[in-house]
Formats: sequence, structure tokens, C-alpha cells
Amino acid sequence: MRPMTRMFVFAAALASSSAAFALNKVTVNVPFNFESHGKTYQAGSYDVLLNTNDGIMTLCSHNNPKQAVMWAVSPAEFGPNAPLLSIKFDDAPDGSHELRSIRLASRTTPVLDEREKHTTQREVSITGGR
Repeated sequence: MRPMTRMFVFAAALASSSAAFALNKVTVNVPFNFESHGKTYQAGSYDVLLNTNDGIMTLCSHNNPKQAVMWAVSPAEFGPNAPLLSIKFDDAPDGSHELRSIRLASRTTPVLDEREKHTTQREVSITGGR
């Protein structure tokens, strides 16, 4: 009976970790080039990954996996009507887009760009992920 109990506990832990991982990775298509901390990122598909154990969020390009950036995250408001992922950009007068923040479920990056040159914000949100 003991091995069977262990098997159920292991299966439950595995199922819950798989479900948690599914919520901690979302793929999004960013339709324009953007900048973050002086680096330019091309338009395209990106994975947003959340490691809640370490409090780290990673943005990784599908076209260039070496082009990834990581941030420490903090708790964020996340209600039943909120999209799973929200990415905000600041638009500069010259037409460039600066990454402002990323929120995945109940975790968010700090404000990544506080420059005065940006006049408006553009928000890219999705309600699901792959």
C-alpha cells in the first residue's frame, strides 16, 4: 500500500507542477521593433517565462534565443478579467518603442523605462498563451 500512496503523491505533484509551468510561460507576437536598456529587439515571437521560485521573469526571442533578458519581479494585481499577459511600451516622438513593463499573471517587472522623451504608451495584451 505504501508504494501506491507514494505514486499518488508523486502523480499529484507532477500534475500540479505541469499546470503551474503552463501558466508561467506564454508566447506573444510583438508586431514592431522595440528597445530596452539601449538594446534593439526585432518584431516577432517571444516567450515570456516566469520562475516564481526565484522571482525572475525572462523575455526570450524565438528568432534569436541568445537574445534574452531577465528581471526580478514583484506581486501585481491580477483579477478574473485581466489578460494573462500584458506588455507595455512607451512610444517616442521618433517612432521607436521602449519596453516599459511586463506583467504575467500576478507578477510584474518594475518600470523599465522612465525617460521623459516618451509621449504615449502602447499596450500589447493577450488573454491566453501556448
